[in-house]
Amino acid sequence: INSAIVMLNMMMEYSLRNRWKSSVTCLVIELGMPSSSTITIDRERLQELDALSQSWLEKISQLYAEPHRAYHNMTHVQDVIASLDFLLDGEDSSIDAHTTCEKAILILAAFFHDVIYNPKSSTNEKDSADLFLQFASELLSLAISPSSNQQGDSTSGDDNDEQPCIQQQIRNCIMVMQIEECIIATATHISSAGIAHETQNHTLATFLDADMSILGKDVEIYDKYAGCIRREYEFVERNMYCDKRADILESFLPILDEDVASTTATTPVKKHSFIYATDKARLQWEEQARSNLKNEIEMLRRGVIPCEIQKHG
Repeated sequence: INSAIVMLNMMMEYSLRNRWKSSVTCLVIELGMPSSSTITIDRERLQELDALSQSWLEKISQLYAEPHRAYHNMTHVQDVIASLDFLLDGEDSSIDAHTTCEKAILILAAFFHDVIYNPKSSTNEKDSADLFLQFASELLSLAISPSSNQQGDSTSGDDNDEQPCIQQQIRNCIMVMQIEECIIATATHISSAGIAHETQNHTLATFLDADMSILGKDVEIYDKYAGCIRREYEFVERNMYCDKRADILESFLPILDEDVASTTATTPVKKHSFIYATDKARLQWEEQARSNLKNEIEMLRRGVIPCEIQKHG
């Protein structure tokens, strides 16, 4: 059994690396750089770009392995990618099955969306997006930098002059903008999902649904997730955690017309009818997600935390 688990983990890691590499290649193309699919760049530069890509993957993996991450780790990234695959599979997907760029946007967003995660911070999403922009900037900087036999002619002043041009090119790349949008939108999941559905932003809707797919999983899986979130926020006093967590989960639940009517006129109400933005996610996860949320809220109001690890001594 242990050897089978090791083999499975190796296969998953290999798959993740391949998904990362192919998605970065797509980003390279969209940034207007030569890629391995063309013959306009020498082998040395291709090797340098690949080395940079791999070094960033290692950096990302180390960040997701931080000890305070009980849920927001690389397993979560794998789960998001698996949910993306599910949502994109079949004729009912809103994203063209042949649009490689769209898939690369989603994969890179999955890798970067929680790469910076400090439970005590309110800027995790922006910080994660900024790190992604740094990665894209380094890719572009390397691609347009002089080759090794020309580097002796370059000066630090020239490098500084290139930075505004690099940043402008980054900002002009639609793929970069969409990945950044996906990452930032996770700060306001429910409202962002509603807007994505209304504006038919299928890429953003698909990503947000994949990230929230855990809410619609079987009770046992959901409860383990809930316990992991408590571990990440163990610095919060227990009763306060139960109250605040229950409030947050209640904001996820759909607000129906009768719920709106029961509120006072001075109470601001954000009306939403669904947790998920895509039809496929609603069909697959919506009912179970509502049940899971209601169950945890009820437990939290009684001072019970699912799968809580009791500390002794």
